[in-house]
Amino acid sequence: MSDGGDSVSSDDCIDDCLEACCCDCFWDDICFRIVCALVIVAVLATVVTLLVIAFVPRPVGVSVEDAALARLALADKNATATALAYNISIAVGVHNENWIMRAKHTARLDADLLFAGARFARVGLATAGAVVRPRRREVYHATAAADSASVALGSAGMADFLKQSEAGKFQLEVKLVGEVMYRPHHKKHRLDAICRLELALSTATSPALFKKVKCDVQ
Repeated sequence: MSDGGDSVSSDDCIDDCLEACCCDCFWDDICFRIVCALVIVAVLATVVTLLVIAFVPRPVGVSVEDAALARLALADKNATATALAYNISIAVGVHNENWIMRAKHTARLDADLLFAGARFARVGLATAGAVVRPRRREVYHATAAADSASVALGSAGMADFLKQSEAGKFQLEVKLVGEVMYRPHHKKHRLDAICRLELALSTATSPALFKKVKCDVQ
C-alpha cells in the first residue's frame, strides 16, 4: 500500500525478516543452511512417522455391537449336577485400525460364553481366511441355544446365578480366541479378548436395551 511515500512490497518485508533473523550469524549462508537442515529433519521425521503408522501393525479392536438373552435358567432345579438352559445371540465387531494392512483371520474366531468364569457354550464367529479391510469393521453374528448344557459353577457360582436370576440381570463374559495376520506381514498374532456384559432377559414383545461394549484385547 502507499500513503504518500514509497510503496513497500511483500518481497521487501520477507527480505527484512530474513535479515533480522540472521543478523547474529557470521554469514548469511550459515543461516540458510541451518534453516534447510531443520526443514530436512522435520520432513524426515514426518516421513518416518507416516511409515511407522502405515507399516507397523496395530492390533485389531473388538466390541460387542449387540446381544440378546432370550433364556438363561437351570435346566433341572432338582438335579445334583448343574446344567443350564439358554438362548443367546451376539454380534461381535472386529475393527482394523491400520491404514494400509488387511487383517486376515488365519484361524477360526471362536467366542466362549462364560458365567462366573465357567464356560457354558462356544460359538464360531469367523472362519479362517476371513479378512477385515484397512480402516474397516466386520460384524460377526452368532446364536447359541441348548435345553441342558453341563456347566461347572460350583457352590459360589450357583449362589451368584440364583441371585442374578432373581434380579433379572445376568453378568456374562464373552471370551474371544483367534489368530490374525496383518498383510503383507507373515507373522501370526494371537487374538484374545474379554467382553463383559450385563444382560436382562429379552423377548420379542419386550426386547431389552443393549449398549455397545468395548472389549479388552489381551
